[in-house]
Amino acid sequence: MKRYLFAGICVMVSVSSVALAGLSFEQVNVEYWAGQGSNRAMIVVDFDDSTSFAFGYLWDGAKTSYDALLAIDAYSDDFTMNAYWVDSVGGWFIADLSYLGASKRGGSWSFFTSDDGVNWLLSWVGASDRVLLNGAWDGWASGDWVWVGPSDWDWAFTGSVRTPIPEPASLGLLGLVSLFVFRKRR
Repeated sequence: MKRYLFAGICVMVSVSSVALAGLSFEQVNVEYWAGQGSNRAMIVVDFDDSTSFAFGYLWDGAKTSYDALLAIDAYSDDFTMNAYWVDSVGGWFIADLSYLGASKRGGSWSFFTSDDGVNWLLSWVGASDRVLLNGAWDGWASGDWVWVGPSDWDWAFTGSVRTPIPEPASLGLLGLVSLFVFRKRR
């Protein structure tokens, strides 16, 4: 019985460690890797509450998040990016993203960054100004900007980025199967 309790505790620790330590690229359900090089970044595109995709990007030299989107777009006909240059800000504006028929849920896309693939913050720079570092996490979420008052600058974005990982129930099922394997060996 102690052996089963120990195995159950191990499964619970592995499930909760994602929330504490963040994610590694190997823990993410990656659609595909685009580009070539020794540096790696993860680009997550969240279309709605249940549809999120992750794409890996490989490169050498200095590249931006916009370069990553270009490579992801060029790699597959299933991914489409529409962008246009905005002179007033000196950068590219991402007008639309789509993948496998999924499209944005609101009126706009917002750009997020993360250190661990779990905790996402709105980026203060655009994709064409964000220089990627090896191990970077960049995300896009669709949604709407809503005024939350009282000042003119009090706006909140309705979308959020969720990194696609195997669901905890799958990890629990793996733990359950391992318990049966231990039991069968006895």
